[in-house]
Amino acid sequence: MIPKPNGFTRSLLLSLVLLLISFTAVSAQEDRSESSLSADKLLKDALLFIVNVTVSTPDGDAELWNTRVEKITIPGRAVAVSLEGENSRLKVIFTLYPAEDGKLFLVAMSEIWVEGEYSSALSSLPVAYRDEVYYYPLGRADDGTEDNPVEVRMAINVIPYLETLDQEARAALESAFNSSAQFDLSGEDP
Repeated sequence: MIPKPNGFTRSLLLSLVLLLISFTAVSAQEDRSESSLSADKLLKDALLFIVNVTVSTPDGDAELWNTRVEKITIPGRAVAVSLEGENSRLKVIFTLYPAEDGKLFLVAMSEIWVEGEYSSALSSLPVAYRDEVYYYPLGRADDGTEDNPVEVRMAINVIPYLETLDQEARAALESAFNSSAQFDLSGEDP
């Protein structure tokens, strides 16, 4: 049988509970300030990843298809670009990593399915902000070969996302990241 707490024990338990509640409230405030710092860092690290994809004949005389893909990403987060045909599929997964001197390191993993056969390749190259880099996931096509009936060229450009915004849009986005909601839990109308 558990004895009933006396007045002193109740006071001690109440003090411990109040201490725990105040410690939890302070800890939650510290967590919020850390998350707002990481949100600000996330915004500053954001990148606009642009890929202009062109599919042409091996000799380059005829452009068969083209498109532009724009994605907002952060270093370390993958961006996938996929092309599908009747009996073929190409998927390229790009991942950017920070490198020295404010540059980036681009890792590209290509997966190719043609008529039931599969192949893959992994490439990496240094990339500077705002410099266009060309990537050929199927390799460069030789004139007239049947191994590569088309040439796929991906022109890649990486720009810090904040640089792509005008002053008004940038201020609104930064304000949204810096604002916080506050709630009155007293139950009374303000």
